[in-house]
Amino acid sequence: MSFQWIIDSAASISIDNRHMIGRTQTRSGVVRVVSRGPQPLKFTVTPPSGPRWSDISSDIAGAEALDRYQSSTISIPYARFPWFYNNVQPVEDLAYTVLCLEFPAWTIFARDQVSWAGAFVFQEVVADGN
Repeated sequence: MSFQWIIDSAASISIDNRHMIGRTQTRSGVVRVVSRGPQPLKFTVTPPSGPRWSDISSDIAGAEALDRYQSSTISIPYARFPWFYNNVQPVEDLAYTVLCLEFPAWTIFARDQVSWAGAFVFQEVVADGN
């Protein structure tokens, strides 16, 4: 099982590629900033509310089995998110190994529909090169 179904059915997705930094400030107001190296991408994915529980219950169980400590591979499909590729069709979709940092609670409502209490947050796993 993987987290791919969450990407494929996303109501919205945002990708944060801002650099991670360390910052200090002295008493006199001097600020020093240091980059912390390669920045892993962070994906915030809002799932749609309303899919049928009977259709996605096995996907939810598989994602819950991965939890927040096992990595999984996701890809960003061009067909669904062409803006991610600057509207230029790639040879193949980009794939990322990610960990789930935040797994929102889900609720069954209205006789077999699922709603979510927030967004999924995934962070790319970056090899340290050692």
